[in-house]
Amino acid sequence: MERANVQTRTLSFELDELAVRAASNDDRIPVVISSDSLVEMPDGPEILVHSVEAVDLSRAPLPIIASHKGGQINVGIIDNISIGGGMMRGEARFGERTEAREYRTDVVNKIIRSVSVGYRRVRGKIRAADNVLVTSRWIPMHAAMIAEPGDMRAGFFRELDSLPALVIEEAQPAAPAAPSKELSNMDDGKAAAGAIAEVQVIDNGAQERLRIKTLHALGRVHKIDGDAVEGWVDNGTTAEEGATKVLEIIAERAKKGEKTSPAAIGLSPAEARRFSITRAINAVISKDWTKAEFEAEASRAVGQRLGRMSTEHTFYVPLEVQQRDLIVATATMGGNLVATELQSFIDILRNRSVVMTMGAFSMPGLVGNVAIPRQTAPGTAYWLATEATAITESQPVIGQLTLSPKNVGGYTEISRQLLLQSTPSAEFLVNSDLAKVIGLAVDAAAIAGPGTAGQPTGILNTSGIGTAAPGTGTNLSYADMIRFQTTVAASNAFMPGFGYVTTPTVAGFLMGKPRFTNSDTPIWGGNILDGQVVGARAMTSNQIGSGTMLAGDFSQVVIAQWGVLEIETNPYANFPAGIVGVRAFYTVDVGVRYAAAFALGTGFVGP
Repeated sequence: MERANVQTRTLSFELDELAVRAASNDDRIPVVISSDSLVEMPDGPEILVHSVEAVDLSRAPLPIIASHKGGQINVGIIDNISIGGGMMRGEARFGERTEAREYRTDVVNKIIRSVSVGYRRVRGKIRAADNVLVTSRWIPMHAAMIAEPGDMRAGFFRELDSLPALVIEEAQPAAPAAPSKELSNMDDGKAAAGAIAEVQVIDNGAQERLRIKTLHALGRVHKIDGDAVEGWVDNGTTAEEGATKVLEIIAERAKKGEKTSPAAIGLSPAEARRFSITRAINAVISKDWTKAEFEAEASRAVGQRLGRMSTEHTFYVPLEVQQRDLIVATATMGGNLVATELQSFIDILRNRSVVMTMGAFSMPGLVGNVAIPRQTAPGTAYWLATEATAITESQPVIGQLTLSPKNVGGYTEISRQLLLQSTPSAEFLVNSDLAKVIGLAVDAAAIAGPGTAGQPTGILNTSGIGTAAPGTGTNLSYADMIRFQTTVAASNAFMPGFGYVTTPTVAGFLMGKPRFTNSDTPIWGGNILDGQVVGARAMTSNQIGSGTMLAGDFSQVVIAQWGVLEIETNPYANFPAGIVGVRAFYTVDVGVRYAAAFALGTGFVGP
């Protein structure tokens, strides 16, 4: 088992015959759960410090399981836990189910003799003198019955008071000890499962060992195949590269997991094409679903998976319908004989987003919350004063970007006549309008979402983005455009996907201003919608605030999508004109992996 994450420590014992006989008539069995003995773990020797300050008992009472394998059912618990004498002690009680009774019988009859504690590391130090990891803060998670003992100081029925506590003494290295480096796998300084928050290593292989530990920790936290992680180790993958690979794996899982989304009900391609959003809207308006029985059934199926039912004015659109290809007949050669294949609802939604067009990372088909790894601090290299100087350990710090479902609503108005036209063209127009309003809302949130009132946190409100500080008003210059890139590059965050986004007004001004005096080459090349600035892609949008330019690598923006499209209608939006209001809800979230990959400039030429 790996060194970080949930660890296991096997304990064996000598049975006390009197205690065994006593236990036969008592529900409680005394047990030493763990001790501070030196134990050889798969990633090196380790000592668990046993003190009230060191052991976090927030998960007590501890469940007893048959083994450390996942999915085990509890057969008992250990409560009345105490720390003292270098040991963690407690009383084991087994359940009344047949399986639990059988395990208890085996314990009492000396068949099961070993206990293994499962725990999570929080903080520790590696002693320079003997390379032993002294874990000074840890969380017991469970106790498992296991056959292979590792520590001879504890177990069921063990005499608890006859053994002295192990005294842990830090050996003094020949050279002055380097300061410890705090590491964390979670934001806000909170240690993740298995993270070692303080590590002091004094040997020439420190960087390599910590690189390997970080990759293994990433693999465990995100349940990456062990062979894949070992491949990263063998190929020299850095911690940052490993975080990027994990993101790609999470995104691929999301794509494969779309069929598990609450909106996915297993419609065949033919059934998805049969579903008509316009027919469902008409049914809601008329309150007559006799001509839309299929749509009603599909909506109910989605509602059941969501755990809520639609109202008289709403219905749910299955994921298969959102992803279908729409066909619009085109009159060619005197008849409607040629069909043009158009994009799905989700494709329309994505392509209407400026942030998506600039390369944002899309994660569709999600079900639960996701945590995306990101590097929050780099490692450090040190020059050695002499050949005997110890290397100061450092390691890239890997944090997490957590994304959770947030609902966005968009509103559009459609004429009653259009809804009555049950043609592919009408269906496409309705889909397009719905996608447009939602897409613009998602795009605006990705750029400037405040992170409050149910909205995501957009790029402009993400802590840590750079400030380019260009000239204001009409004093923009070519040097100012270069400053966007140097600002990002100064944070070591300049990446190939770097691009500029601003308003058409600012772009128009830059199109008419030369890069240098007596030059006819403008700062902004290309057209006003899609151009080029300082060798990087540039585009315009009124989604961004007036007089503002945002530049950076937009592939560092993650747009997570949960795929549940809910549509609500208002048949009286404009009663005299026969206009129907349609409001669509979609579930998304936005996150920025590396804030330093962006730079902001404001106060440019007015609108």
